[in-house]
Amino acid sequence: MNIGPNLTYVGSLATLLWRQVLHAHDHTPSAGRFVRLGLATVPACLVVGVAALWVGLRVTGR
Repeated sequence: MNIGPNLTYVGSLATLLWRQVLHAHDHTPSAGRFVRLGLATVPACLVVGVAALWVGLRVTGR
């Protein structure tokens, strides 16, 4: 998982493209709101991702 796109507004091209789409439809989330949502979701996603990798290694034995 790459946390850059989830924590910063300019972390990836996909984020910038979605921002452009939202602006075209008169939805303008602030950079602060984006960062707050990222800070709230990234730690949980990292924990789940690492746990899934660990379980996968334990199940396959590799």
